[in-house]
Amino acid sequence: MRTRIALLIPTVALAAALTACGDGGPGKADFMAKADAACAPGNTAISTTAKPTNAPQVATAAGTAATSIDSQVGALRALKAPSGKDKAPAQAVITQIADVSAPTRALQDAAGKADDAAMARSTLDMQAKADTAARSAEAYGMTQCGTQLKLGLGNMVDGVKNVMKVTYVSKAVGLCRDFDRKSNAVADPGSSLASLGRYLDQVLPLSDKLVKDLRAIPVPPGDEAAVADYLSAMDALNVKSKEAGAAAKANNPRLLGALAQELEVAGTAATAKLDAYGIRGCGSVAA
Repeated sequence: MRTRIALLIPTVALAAALTACGDGGPGKADFMAKADAACAPGNTAISTTAKPTNAPQVATAAGTAATSIDSQVGALRALKAPSGKDKAPAQAVITQIADVSAPTRALQDAAGKADDAAMARSTLDMQAKADTAARSAEAYGMTQCGTQLKLGLGNMVDGVKNVMKVTYVSKAVGLCRDFDRKSNAVADPGSSLASLGRYLDQVLPLSDKLVKDLRAIPVPPGDEAAVADYLSAMDALNVKSKEAGAAAKANNPRLLGALAQELEVAGTAATAKLDAYGIRGCGSVAA
């Protein structure tokens, strides 16, 4: 019995010592210092990459960023995790930084194919995941990992927006010119309300199609509100035009006169918003 008790004493003492020491991981401050040091070079590489001005440059910048992110994650996972309650949030930050890689690779692929729709989707996804990683990293106390990654990616995101806007405006102006050509081919209305109604019946479907086609163009990331604003103004103009057409066909000059003023206001608003976004061809059409 004595022998058995003697054997148990070292075991109990060892268990107590291990409990007191935890899993042997570094303290939070030590881990954060090593983690930020591991992330800093890659974040610098991302933030100092020139802002892309065309799709091939976007692909190059995205490739550089993705490689850097993967390298950071590898270095972070090689570090011994902090002990106790600090372990899980530290691992969560690393996982969230790793999640930024996939959409960044997707952006690289989309830019290489000059696929605007895919570029917009992957950019927004990359931004969202970078935001998540940055929030968690900042809450944990890191100053480089996640937080500086988000800032560094901002330069590339701005470049993607500018590159896509050039394409967007070019396509929009082309659609407006096509609308202008087709609407000008419609015979001018005569002096009667009935002829005005017939004229609008031919032009309004063209105007509806123009707005539909404009909505189909991939929107530059970050410009969603501005694009939605001008499209809403064009919708409002089309609604008033249809009301005017109905009044003309109903031979109601009084109502048509009131609607003419509203049409002028709606047309001016649409023109201003289109011009503000740089689509001056559509602005002149809307006027």
